[in-house]
Amino acid sequence: MKPLRIFFLLLLFLFMALSIKVNFAQNITNPKLVIYEAPKTMKPANDIKVKVGGHDVFVYDIPVNPNRRWMGSEEIKLSSTPMCYFDYEGGKLKIEISTAKDIKSCNVLPSSYNIKPTIQGKVISFYIEEPGFYTVIFNNSPDRALHIFANPLEENVPDRSDPNVVYIGPGEWTIEDIPLQSGQTLYIAGGAVLHTTIHGIFLNNVTIRGRGIIDGSIWKNWLTPGETARVPINLRNSKGITIEGIIITNPNAWALNLFECENTIVKNVKIITARQNGDGITIQSSKNINVSDSFVRSWDDSLVVKNYSVDSKFINFNNIQIWTDLAQSMEIGYETNKGKKENAVISDISFRNITVLYNFHKPVISIHNSDDALVKNIYYENIVVENALMGQGDAGENNQLIDFAVLASQWSSTKERGNIRDVYVENVRVLRGNFPPSRIIGYDEKHTVENVSIKNLEILGKKIKTLEEGKFKINLFVKNVKISFVGESETTGRKYDPKVLSSLSNIKPEFVKVIKTPEQTEAQVPENFKRFQPIVPEKPSGVNVALKKPITANGFQDVYRERYANDGKIKSYWEGKANSYPNIITIDLEKIYKIHTIRIALNPDRIWSKRIQSFEIKYSLDGNEYLTLVPKSDYIFDPLTSNIVDIKLKEPTEVRFVQIIFYANTGATGGQIGELEIYSDEVNE
Repeated sequence: MKPLRIFFLLLLFLFMALSIKVNFAQNITNPKLVIYEAPKTMKPANDIKVKVGGHDVFVYDIPVNPNRRWMGSEEIKLSSTPMCYFDYEGGKLKIEISTAKDIKSCNVLPSSYNIKPTIQGKVISFYIEEPGFYTVIFNNSPDRALHIFANPLEENVPDRSDPNVVYIGPGEWTIEDIPLQSGQTLYIAGGAVLHTTIHGIFLNNVTIRGRGIIDGSIWKNWLTPGETARVPINLRNSKGITIEGIIITNPNAWALNLFECENTIVKNVKIITARQNGDGITIQSSKNINVSDSFVRSWDDSLVVKNYSVDSKFINFNNIQIWTDLAQSMEIGYETNKGKKENAVISDISFRNITVLYNFHKPVISIHNSDDALVKNIYYENIVVENALMGQGDAGENNQLIDFAVLASQWSSTKERGNIRDVYVENVRVLRGNFPPSRIIGYDEKHTVENVSIKNLEILGKKIKTLEEGKFKINLFVKNVKISFVGESETTGRKYDPKVLSSLSNIKPEFVKVIKTPEQTEAQVPENFKRFQPIVPEKPSGVNVALKKPITANGFQDVYRERYANDGKIKSYWEGKANSYPNIITIDLEKIYKIHTIRIALNPDRIWSKRIQSFEIKYSLDGNEYLTLVPKSDYIFDPLTSNIVDIKLKEPTEVRFVQIIFYANTGATGGQIGELEIYSDEVNE
């Protein structure tokens, strides 16, 4: 080849290379970045630091629980894991992590991001391309994994002067409870750490949003005597709800509960739990619920659907990352008819585009029908299990990848069993870990599992084409199970080669907005919440003749026995046996009194949300024949009036035995009495 031709070819190649570089650079935009200062009262993780786009971000130390067995009321020594968050959009953003120890290996999950970190001793760096959830694993160990929550930029931040906005700014705050009202927006700003519970009943058009943290660390285990379950977000009988952007950490019970709710959106919610009953997102007897673009690390079921009263239907989970330290990742049941409703149904439930980063304990995909409901039209699609480590701790043989079962259990509330019909499982891949078994079992000839389709199941690289290859256990009460593998399962890659991205050290954020936090030495109560003073109804005249008198009931829930209903302590209480109405409680005054007022009170703390109890009151002189004293009616118990209901009789009545018969309670599954007081003006002791 002539020298001149070689020269022109070299020029052509150089021109093409420059054109590619220019075009590539034109496709890269500088990111926009928002960083939130942590409250001054918070201590950072001491073994890890993170820079985002060259700027420091605060790294929180969040409680997690490596124990793989149920601990009950036992005190648990929790571990912790680092977590940080920020907002950004557009372009490639450099993440730089400095650790206290040398790092030999590092992985960024999910694997679909195809991120290859650069490791230099104690410093790891890589680029991200879009908002999302990134979990960094050091030295192939899940211990001290770093959770990075990269939010999209916020839009339309509420105006704090709007009377319908409850605005919580940056800082550490303690609010016993926040009872929402219809039409309100609760905004928790980035940089806020809020110790509270948020509840509402019979709400319409309510929004809970922001970038801040709701944290339950200040409350003891709810199984501790005198303590209650404090669910950070607990909404009941409500419609038109939006929950977006917030982080929930270390609740002392469930994290986010929807009960009999409709038309609800949950989006970009991040949850990390560590204690007993630390379910992530729990949806009970609700319909038209969409949960998407979220992250759940839980010490109990991560995503769970149950029936506690009315039917559950049209519930969709989409694009969610899960890390399940204990129990199941995607669970329907075990409670499928706690309301004992005839022909109860759970239907049209879908789990799509779910990545399970780790599952250590019980099944990943599960339907446990331990009541008499019909569970049907259930969809699991595009599920990736990064690390299948089921069977640890006290899981026993309940270590399956897929577990569909009609069975009796400790949570059963009906004598009859139900059925499972029409379940579709498609594109499920297990990448690493152990080769897990699976199970599909019916209960008997009338209570069966039927019409299950499993398509494109791949375990540790093996394409599963038969039930035997998938280690499925099937019993005689299962009909029409089909399993097949068609085509190739898809993987999602990134737009740019990570090796090219690692060379883009000159990319800087277009703007960096740092949200400041106020100076604090301890958690404070916001000024607008200091003004809350509940109304305390005037005490009835006379003497409470019910105090510590003999009392019986036809049942009780957990440890909430009837003796707590008149022990003189408002924070102890009786609760009737769950879903076993009527709940009947009877008190013997030991002698005949002419009474004029009956007071029923619940714990006045705002954690005891507004509720309606339906009951009637009867009386007797001999304990055998009972007559109606007060007809059945609905009574509102509201923290704004100290959760006290006074029932004044039309005229003083002579009684010895008083019987209260509960038929409904919108705030629990049984009747509740914190303190029963019966007043008489004519007392001759």
